[in-house]
Amino acid sequence: MHSDQKYIQFLLQNNGEGIQHIYRKFADKVVIMIRRNSGSDDDGFDILQESLVDIYHMAKYKDFQLTTTFEAFLLLVCKRKWLNELKKRKNKEVTNTESYVFDIEDDSQTTYLEHMALVEKENILMEVLDTLGERCQEIIKRCMVSKNQEKIAASLGLTYAYLRKKKSECMAKLGEKVKAHPFFKANNR
Repeated sequence: MHSDQKYIQFLLQNNGEGIQHIYRKFADKVVIMIRRNSGSDDDGFDILQESLVDIYHMAKYKDFQLTTTFEAFLLLVCKRKWLNELKKRKNKEVTNTESYVFDIEDDSQTTYLEHMALVEKENILMEVLDTLGERCQEIIKRCMVSKNQEKIAASLGLTYAYLRKKKSECMAKLGEKVKAHPFFKANNR
């Protein structure tokens, strides 16, 4: 999951301040992209709004997890929506066909494939993690969620030193099982 997942959370939680931040940070880029391609400022803001609603629905109903920057993903969604709108309008040609305007399109397929490969790896890793003992699973999963190992140790009734030692042992077991998994063996050839 990408650190920009916070923007998705702003949308999911209907966080007014966070959504304002999204508009301040990304609206100009979307509007400029649309304006350079037969659109107006109003078109740009409309496309941005519709795209944010689409992203919200993806996150809410499809459990979408961001694996690239929010900006790259948002621009991709906006670009696709705008191209669909231009097709509907048919009588307007794209005025600027320079590839740099829509250069994000060039890597969209690659980004999607990388995202799907990452999701597959994460799913397999979680399956392998589920084969470890309950204590190892609990320690690793908690350490994945929180970086504060002192709090984790306290909540598990362990000393900080023991938690670090146990986590290291569990991670070593997980590493061995991952290396032995057919998916990772096949991809390391």
